[in-house]
Amino acid sequence: MARGAYELGALVVDLDSYSARLDGHALEVSGSQLELLVLLIANKQRVMDREEISAALGLQHARTVDVLLSNLRHLIGREFVRNVRSRGWIIDPTAFAG
Repeated sequence: MARGAYELGALVVDLDSYSARLDGHALEVSGSQLELLVLLIANKQRVMDREEISAALGLQHARTVDVLLSNLRHLIGREFVRNVRSRGWIIDPTAFAG
């Protein structure tokens, strides 16, 4: 993943400062959660499966993706990622619309 900031509506994720902001407020996210957000934003036009996400993030266990997404859903408090049955996940840009 390229360094720099990634934006999707009210969500800003910055890999240079390893920070994330939603509606102007800082989000307390782990490094893996931050990288997952960037990956989803960078690939916002397509569905990504568990194995693809796991490999891109360098995770040892593919099921860790489920845990990261669950924790992010709780932290963000919005349904920002949509499950595409039997395929994977895709980020929902309307969740961050102003």
